[in-house]
Amino acid sequence: MVFYVAESTDLAVSGILALVALGLYMTGKGKTRISAESEHAIHHVWGYLGFVAETLIFILSGVIMGQRAVDNPLIGAKDYAKLFVTYICLHFIRFFCILLFWPCLNKMGYGMSFSQVILCSYAGLRGAVGLSLALMVTTS
Repeated sequence: MVFYVAESTDLAVSGILALVALGLYMTGKGKTRISAESEHAIHHVWGYLGFVAETLIFILSGVIMGQRAVDNPLIGAKDYAKLFVTYICLHFIRFFCILLFWPCLNKMGYGMSFSQVILCSYAGLRGAVGLSLALMVTTS
């Protein structure tokens, strides 16, 4: 509901940021309002709802993007090669950006090893969040 109210009403604010703000609020104040007996059940319900939502996003993005790729006669092998090269380049760019800020990251918190830098550069933005952002870009 927060996402819908933020995106689809006259507020015209980011639905993702509204959800993040709600999550921060619920982390600070909401946990004290949930009884200890029901916390385990609520955790499982939200875990299941999250799984269903991610599955729906993966299915929708696969159907929408797949149909667009098949229906568009202008997309050829050259475009898929460019896509692959762009994917590789983005990994290198992310790696060098994290490597650039590695000294700052070592001074903050627990620090990072070089293997963690490699892991962070590969992990990036993946999954349902990235796919939902891609779907939002295609509709606007």
